[in-house]
Amino acid sequence: MSNRGLWLEGGTTFPDRTTRALAVCLAIAWGALIAVRNSPPLLASRFECGTDPWHFLRVGEMVERSSLAFIVEAHCTNAKYSPDGWIELRYGGARIDVELRRLDIAGATYFRIVSIGGMAAP
Repeated sequence: MSNRGLWLEGGTTFPDRTTRALAVCLAIAWGALIAVRNSPPLLASRFECGTDPWHFLRVGEMVERSSLAFIVEAHCTNAKYSPDGWIELRYGGARIDVELRRLDIAGATYFRIVSIGGMAAP
């Protein structure tokens, strides 16, 4: 048997190899496109929250002072705390205020989240 017969029988002719290579390239490009489209959006600023405050804070929730600070700092790099019970956050280029109500229970200080962005839960 000659090499020429094996070359043609094995399905490895130039058009076959080209078609397979094109299919592999298209599959890789399709996977890259899906990965890019499903990636989270880049922050407009490094001083904004990486997550919508509605996703990590709940209206009506009672949180300890240190837990609240930990949660907020985990999602937002530049949170501003005011002494009158507000936290100013930035998300999506807009300012979002979180209203808090201080509660002293059995000698411990807790905060109830009253509203996020001026909206309270019904």
